Amino acid sequence: MTNSQPIRLDHFMAAANAAYYGQKNPFADFITAPEISQMFGELIAAWVIAVIHTMPDDSAITLVEAGPGQGTLMADMLRVIRQAAPDIYQNCSVIFVETSERLRQIQKQAIAHHTDISVRWYDSIDSIPSQPMILVANEFLDALPIRQFVKVSSGEWAEHYVYQGQLFQKQVADLPKAPIFQRPVREGDIVEVCEAGQDIIKTIAQRIYKDGGAALFIDYGYASPVWGDTLQAIAGGEKVSPFIDPGEADLTAHIDFLALKEIVIATGARAYGIQTQGEFLKQLGLLVRAKMLAARATEIEQKQIAEAVYRLIDPSEMGDLFKVMAIMHADLPIPPAFELNKEIK
Repeated sequence: MTNSQPIRLDHFMAAANAAYYGQKNPFADFITAPEISQMFGELIAAWVIAVIHTMPDDSAITLVEAGPGQGTLMADMLRVIRQAAPDIYQNCSVIFVETSERLRQIQKQAIAHHTDISVRWYDSIDSIPSQPMILVANEFLDALPIRQFVKVSSGEWAEHYVYQGQLFQKQVADLPKAPIFQRPVREGDIVEVCEAGQDIIKTIAQRIYKDGGAALFIDYGYASPVWGDTLQAIAGGEKVSPFIDPGEADLTAHIDFLALKEIVIATGARAYGIQTQGEFLKQLGLLVRAKMLAARATEIEQKQIAEAVYRLIDPSEMGDLFKVMAIMHADLPIPPAFELNKEIK
């Protein structure tokens, strides 16, 4: 992928990631929480079961995963749901939101032994039929394209474009509709807007408000008013330039969870969080589950379990960087691990 003319940053990022996910194996470059330990998917399954038990008894539930990667999270969830809540398992169907045909085949293999439930694939959230759903999205929003704006002076803004491997600024007259522009931004600050993410969150919240259900988003992001430039590229497990060799690296940006929460509330659905991943998993019982697994594990396995716990919840690893937000139908109670409803300032 090359750009012979200046291209807006979000258009550049969308094209680069489309090329990357269409041709590369992203899991050679990074590892996600479900791949670190089965405990992650098990606890998410427990959360899903608890939420479904608060819904109307006659609900036929659709389990939706957006950005399902290799299908590991859904495979772990279905294993637990089939064992712990067979009534829910028999009454559910699965939908993957995935555009990559290569990844679809990997996901199909991951849950191949679940032949007794319906499994479908869709390209977008908009395509999902109208019905109650429980949606889970882990590291989904971060790969969506962002726009970057720089406050040049009072009332004047510039936007980032990409040309010949470099960023440069072009003045803009009109700003997109985004909550971040209502916040106190200083001269020289960089602000990021993920229009695709905002649209997806609005769509999901509206669907949940209308049809019922819940959604759980886990991603690295921030809950402070302004964060600055968060665009990064990973290739071979190392940080590289986002603008050199586009399509060869995974481009991501941190999520503005405050903006997403405002969008959810405006739809009439309920938003809970913003919680850190570390606190979320601890409240769901990660440490108890780890102790149970370690009790019947070999010494080597015990070390692996301890390492996984560290990576998932320690503040220096994923524990603080990753945030969690839930979207719920207004008739449902506060979901598990959000009872304290802590805000991250």
